[in-house]
Amino acid sequence: VTAAAAPLPPCLVGCLVSTMGAETSKMSPAVLGAFGKMAKQDCPDDKFWGSLLSTPSSITAIPADAVRKIIKEQPANVARLSRACVGRMHQACSVQDVRGMPPVDRTAVLNCASMLTSLLPVLFEGEAEHGLVETVWWRGVMPGADAEQQQQQAMPLAEPLMSCILCLLLRPGIGCEMAGCDPSRKLADSALSRSCDRPRTQLLKLLLVTCSQTLYVTPDQYKRTDNRWLRYYSAQPPQLIVPIVRSWLATIFSYDPVGMGIPYSSSLSGSDTEEEVVDATLHALIACLDYTPPSADGAKGSEAASGTVSTQQVLDTVKTEHKEASGNAFREALRTADSEADVAFMFRGMSRLLNNPGQASASYLVGSIKEIGCTQELLIVLWKLIDENKDFLAYILRACDVNEIVVPILVAMFEARKDPSKIGLIHISTFVMLLLSGERNFCVNLNAAFIRRPVKDLPQFTGNNADLIYIVYHRLITEGPPQLESLYDCFLTTMSNISPYIKTFSLPAASRAASLFELFANKNRLLRNENMPRYLVFLLEIFNNAIQYQYEGNPHLTYQVLRRKKVFAELTEIVENPAAAIAALPAAPEGSTPGKGGFKATAEWVKGWSDQLPMQPCLRLLQHLLPQLEEFCTEGNVNDEGVVVDFLKTTTMVGLLPVPHPILIRKYQQNEYTSLWFTTYVWGVVYLRTSHPPLFDGAHIKLFTISYVDA
Repeated sequence: VTAAAAPLPPCLVGCLVSTMGAETSKMSPAVLGAFGKMAKQDCPDDKFWGSLLSTPSSITAIPADAVRKIIKEQPANVARLSRACVGRMHQACSVQDVRGMPPVDRTAVLNCASMLTSLLPVLFEGEAEHGLVETVWWRGVMPGADAEQQQQQAMPLAEPLMSCILCLLLRPGIGCEMAGCDPSRKLADSALSRSCDRPRTQLLKLLLVTCSQTLYVTPDQYKRTDNRWLRYYSAQPPQLIVPIVRSWLATIFSYDPVGMGIPYSSSLSGSDTEEEVVDATLHALIACLDYTPPSADGAKGSEAASGTVSTQQVLDTVKTEHKEASGNAFREALRTADSEADVAFMFRGMSRLLNNPGQASASYLVGSIKEIGCTQELLIVLWKLIDENKDFLAYILRACDVNEIVVPILVAMFEARKDPSKIGLIHISTFVMLLLSGERNFCVNLNAAFIRRPVKDLPQFTGNNADLIYIVYHRLITEGPPQLESLYDCFLTTMSNISPYIKTFSLPAASRAASLFELFANKNRLLRNENMPRYLVFLLEIFNNAIQYQYEGNPHLTYQVLRRKKVFAELTEIVENPAAAIAALPAAPEGSTPGKGGFKATAEWVKGWSDQLPMQPCLRLLQHLLPQLEEFCTEGNVNDEGVVVDFLKTTTMVGLLPVPHPILIRKYQQNEYTSLWFTTYVWGVVYLRTSHPPLFDGAHIKLFTISYVDA
């Protein structure tokens, strides 16, 4: 199984190596000497460890090769270092206000967090060989100890470390500026000041690293095993997790990369620790939100094993009843951000950040607006907010202009279509759009006029935001890489879901919908790919919805259907005489399979799907309107499309079409395969975005493969 994560450009490889060397050079000679000693001899003296942790200089990272050497030569020193670091962090947790600690002790706590951040990934990557994670961290015994010593000296470290991390994130002076974070305060009033950016970033990185054992298992192993680190975090009580999650949300959505709208303001502040802490917060949040406990995972899998969408009759409002308990404290905490003030704050922040890349690239003053790099993480958070927090979804559809986030998502998808490293971004954006399209209010909101923005290769048009969806999805299908074919169902489902509510499709959108129908109805494609009939169903539903529910406002789409009379005639011939159509297919090139994946069409197969094609409304339209249109064009010698469209505005199909079908909407439904993809995508994003300096060594990752493309 290969991940959908973005490949790593070759130009980054040199950066990884040089960065690692740079971090090493920042370490003092005393610290470097201490790690050299650890690899050469056993170090049982407590004074040695106390001296190492109390070094006045900051330890930013330990070279991975140095850690591997210690693991190989002196594994007992790994245990002693781990115990010393966890012990020092535990001492800090006993202090109610870290601001009162001597500076050297505060530095020691951060050094411990930094060393563990470097140590744990190396332990995870080689766990199958040395077993030190199980031995030292979960069982708490020293490597090489006999049974009696193991029983007497057992000191498990995993849960105490995780408890320390959560505790310190709420401690004044290191994780925040005040005692805890009051969950009753509005998110807008809960943003943490920047005085603790550096220590908070280090703690968040350590939290992320403790969760990262998922990276070092294969997809098959992932399905069979559980991440005990994430299980511990997700099982913590609400009174601990809710303040943390709310502080994270406040940190993320209060971030303004522009800074009071002043050009080049980000350059004036020097190193941007705010962006670092926002990135670290996003990574910790998405890693924790992604985890599904085994019991909840099994229940979910039994519900959704059949597919990724379910068909339902449309409802006027979002169902806001609370979802069943997820077993994940972070998801439950996400649902507590349900007040209108909190939801409005999150929506404004999400809109501001998602629109940032477009604003930065469109600025006339080059580099005047700082461009963020966390778009994919924001889309993951948006996905989770929509899926988990029904109050968030209901409010933004009722009281916000949802197009403020829809347009930047579509633009990002459009710009990513030719970039192999952004396939994952297109996937997550597609799932977000599919989830939103299952709501009536979202579809209605798409009738708002599209505000033009400069996007390379995007056709200029005057229309609404539904038009933009059709134009972007058409381009993704016709110009996107082959990896996007698995998303065609989702693209067309979204287009079908919104179609009953769009008052008017512009000419560019209508022509693209019709050209997709023509593409998939082509006999050579239709009878050689078993997916094509399903795609035709979606496109016919689009035509039917426009004809039956929005006929007066859609002359462009009506005209495009009429222009495809030959396509409908050929499709009718295939349906009525499938054996002859199959026999008339030109021979496949020598050496190739008859169809995709060896598929070969039969008359029985055609009969199986032909009865499901909803062609009747379009055939009635052709039967009634086509003679009128031909007569009008012949008598008036009309060859101007605008005149034809004006004529169609005067026509009606009242009483001539079949009884309108009930509006059905297909909603996203998670299953085992999409869950695995999502986990792979989350960790793929985390891996790439923490590669400078690198938190994880890509050579040892097993959850996904890393592809290299030309920069």
